[in-house]
Amino acid sequence: MIVEYQNDTFCHYVRHKTTLLPVTLLIGLLISHASMAGNENSEAPIATFDFAIAETLNAIGHPPRFLAGLKGYETYSRQEGIIPMATNLGSRFLPNYELLASRPPQHILISPPAHTNLLPRLSKIADVREYPIYKHTDSDGDHNDWETIEELTRQLGSLVNDAAASEQYIEQTNRYFDDLKSQLSSFDGPVLMVRLVDERHARVYGKGSVEGMALNRLGLQNAWQGNLGQWGMATVSATPLFSINAKMIFLESPYDPPGGQSQLLSDGQWRHLPTVKEGNYIIISTNYWSWGGLPAALHFADSLVSRLLESAAPPLR
Repeated sequence: MIVEYQNDTFCHYVRHKTTLLPVTLLIGLLISHASMAGNENSEAPIATFDFAIAETLNAIGHPPRFLAGLKGYETYSRQEGIIPMATNLGSRFLPNYELLASRPPQHILISPPAHTNLLPRLSKIADVREYPIYKHTDSDGDHNDWETIEELTRQLGSLVNDAAASEQYIEQTNRYFDDLKSQLSSFDGPVLMVRLVDERHARVYGKGSVEGMALNRLGLQNAWQGNLGQWGMATVSATPLFSINAKMIFLESPYDPPGGQSQLLSDGQWRHLPTVKEGNYIIISTNYWSWGGLPAALHFADSLVSRLLESAAPPLR
């Protein structure tokens, strides 16, 4: 669904959904689009407040002119200059309106429910369009996150008049995921995605996040069957994790201290988790936005499959 605001008026319309290879393949896939995005002529006259939208535009060769929260996105991706030529609008929630108005974009793109409070001011500068994703796509949750993100990619391709680029990117991404999935054919059992917050609390991830979406696309079972919040994650105490029999995937955030997850696993109650005592876990350094688009899914899936295959390999003698 897209909701569009023009000159303080409101119009609404719906678009119906269309219903481990060598690492060099992924690198080639990402670099080919990054080089397209590096062409100054391909800059899109667009401002966005959403990282999923920004990275998708960049991946199809049309990086946005403005991105609010650019520095934060660079931190999450662990890469400076991740969106070439994009001008940082400052905070995603307190943007520099004067800078935005100095070079008015053709469109301003947001992803509700975030930033809807900014609509009165943003709509005075340019046409504003909304692209709800993940759990915010519909009210009853009756949708497939992968199809929603594919549709986002198509909608953005149409917006920049380059539908061919978006279709090519979707096709390449699906082909890469199919190959990753085939490499996991011998992997059996559920997995649990966790980020240890402190000595007593952890976050678990599932449907409504890029981790949950990628896990489902790879055909892996998520061991967490409990409730999740509107952002596809939940903060829990250690107690429920002790009864889950699954391979644990610990996610190390760029905001964690170096080796933070390993340190927490070696101290206090976390070291007594049965899965940890058995050594049945891996740690992944996240380099993506947890509510991102296909580029984020690629980064997560590549790291996940690579580490799962490493952990399953027999030790060298």
